[in-house]
Amino acid sequence: MKLVQTGAYDRLQQVLVKELILTVRRELQAVDAPAELVEELSGKIAFSVASLIDDTAGFEEAGEAVSPMLTFQVADDMLEHAGGNSWMHEYVYKLLPVVFAEEQ
Repeated sequence: MKLVQTGAYDRLQQVLVKELILTVRRELQAVDAPAELVEELSGKIAFSVASLIDDTAGFEEAGEAVSPMLTFQVADDMLEHAGGNSWMHEYVYKLLPVVFAEEQ
């Protein structure tokens, strides 16, 4: 695999954030959670997961730092990368109202 920077990274991470929010929302709706709680928890859970992936949460296992580095497969042998950590958590609360408005 070859690491590339085609300029698609930001768009792809926004797509992933929207899908993360949608997935959390579906699971909460499946247990008949109240609508206001579904939206609130969807944002909180998506933000927490995105922060872990972005490596802003900072965590370790047995004294070893765990530092994820998100990439996207853009061709059979190419991975789109940002040259550093992702910043998906910054999009969660910007995209949350968009995702919930699309439901209407």
